[in-house]
Order: sequence, then C-alpha cells, then structure tokens
Amino acid sequence: MFYQAYYQFEPTPYRQFPPVDTSTFEQSLQTFQALLEQGRTLVNSLVTSEERMFQLMDAAQRSDDQEVDRIIRETGIASIVETSYSPTGVSFTLRTEPPCCTLTMYLVWGR
Repeated sequence: MFYQAYYQFEPTPYRQFPPVDTSTFEQSLQTFQALLEQGRTLVNSLVTSEERMFQLMDAAQRSDDQEVDRIIRETGIASIVETSYSPTGVSFTLRTEPPCCTLTMYLVWGR
C-alpha cells in the first residue's frame, strides 16, 4: 500500500526593500577618499625618510608603543591610526570620526 503525503506550500512573498538612496554611500566614498589621502601621506612620510623608517622599526622591536604612536603622529595625518606590528610587518588602520570608514594597510618589513 502506498501512502502519499500532500503538502501545501504557500508562496513566500518577496521581501520589500526601501527605494535605493545613494547619499550615505556617496558620503562614505568621499570620506574614504580622504582616508586614502591620509594613508598616502603616512606612506610618503615613511618612504622619504630612512631615519623615520629606522625609528619606527626600532621602537616596534623594543615594544615601545608610545614611541611608535609619536612617530606616526609626526607624519602629520589627522586620522585616528591604530598600529600593530610583528617581526614580519606593520599594520596601520586609519579610521574616521564619527565612524564611517576604515583603511587598513599591512606592510612587510622582515621575513
């Protein structure tokens, strides 16, 4: 004997989305462009000064976070910068205030 089960499926209604408004996205893109310029300033400040590169790496090797922060502030960038480092590289995370966008750069400095 065969038993046949009948299931009745109700079609699920499509999700309703609000109309597309690009204004917030456009503002984020413009803010991110400014972050990119800040990142460029940071990189240019380091690449044009072997002394600054040495100071940054030396302070990182000594785990002197305050000195690392001081060196980064001296580059003249206005963004909030979080720096982390390891024996093989350094990571700079630039953030906006109020929170909108984040730019993270990882640069190798050892093998």
